[in-house]
Amino acid sequence: MSARMSRRQIMLAGAAATVVAAGQTGPAAAATAAPATAPPGMPTGAPLISVAAGSGRWPAGSSSVVNHDTSTTLQSFAVDSVNGRVYTLQGAGAAQVAYLRSGSQVAVTANLGAPQHSAAGDLCLTEYDLKGDVLGFMYLLGFGHGVSLGVEPASGSTPAQVWTEAGASPGGYGQEVVRFPFQSGTVLWTSHPAVQRFADKPRDAGSITPSVDVDHDVLLLRYAKPDGNHYFQAYRLSEAAAALSGGDRRLPSPLLADTGVPQPPLPKVDATGAALDPFVPATFQGFASYGQYVYMLDGDARPDTDDPAKPLSGYSKWTVHTSSFDLNAADPAATLVRTHSEADAGAMPREPEGMAVWTGAAGPLLLFALTNRTSSGLREFDLYSKPATSA
Repeated sequence: MSARMSRRQIMLAGAAATVVAAGQTGPAAAATAAPATAPPGMPTGAPLISVAAGSGRWPAGSSSVVNHDTSTTLQSFAVDSVNGRVYTLQGAGAAQVAYLRSGSQVAVTANLGAPQHSAAGDLCLTEYDLKGDVLGFMYLLGFGHGVSLGVEPASGSTPAQVWTEAGASPGGYGQEVVRFPFQSGTVLWTSHPAVQRFADKPRDAGSITPSVDVDHDVLLLRYAKPDGNHYFQAYRLSEAAAALSGGDRRLPSPLLADTGVPQPPLPKVDATGAALDPFVPATFQGFASYGQYVYMLDGDARPDTDDPAKPLSGYSKWTVHTSSFDLNAADPAATLVRTHSEADAGAMPREPEGMAVWTGAAGPLLLFALTNRTSSGLREFDLYSKPATSA
């Protein structure tokens, strides 16, 4: 222990002296501040999925999946490994405007065209089977950009529970995290009765996005702070869901330090793969967690001047990266592993969009998506996987 006393120690010592001087002795005079309880940290024991491993099409032999609205690009996806489902978020596009303007939603959307839907944070949520067939869809008005989402699997008569951002700012990014049941054909907005909302959020948090690790009972949030950096905070998924369902609506005790864990720096690279100097952040495109490990995706679309029939080269070769780091490490940033990916070299525009962890057959697998489009311009996406290594 240092011989120098901190300001807090001096104040505590002064308060104790005052008590003794007033003639009070015993437990009151001997009372000291209780030590702070360390947060429990992330669940351990999960295998690390190597982001440096080779990537293969998932499911094996699958074709490109056509977006439910073929005019807008995929933003993120999540998987229900129990029931074999994939859920995607994309911006509400031209083909969806007529639907959104029908019925009770006419007052909400009558003055919005497809570009305005993006700025307003209007999203389309789609459910697919593993063959790529659409099983259902919903529309989420004013929810956000769709950077990430999480899904609790459907069970019996209980539908899947979806976690997303909501309460979009003027820039189109959600400022809170919500939970709601997947009900195909419905339209929700942030204050809809079916949407469960927390009464609080991590300290100083903005632009919040969630991910769910069902196997380890984790709700992971990524958010921005006024200092311009992004942070991660985690909670027990079951406690968070119970708080919303039970009406308490307060976030449970966090698994990490109250200040959150800073996201390790992800620099943009040049046409040789070298990090730009001075530092320029890469375009963040999604994240997922499994146990104590966080996985991240970053990168940009290839230019329209690229010929997808030729090998990737220049910036197009180096832009897409998958990364991992350990939230339980004393210095999480020191555990960062980041590698570029040349998967889906023939795709156009090949923009990385979204991450998830599949824990069904052959899992766990780290999944990530790359966008594609048909010769007629219809938007599609391709899923790729990386296998887990030993624990």
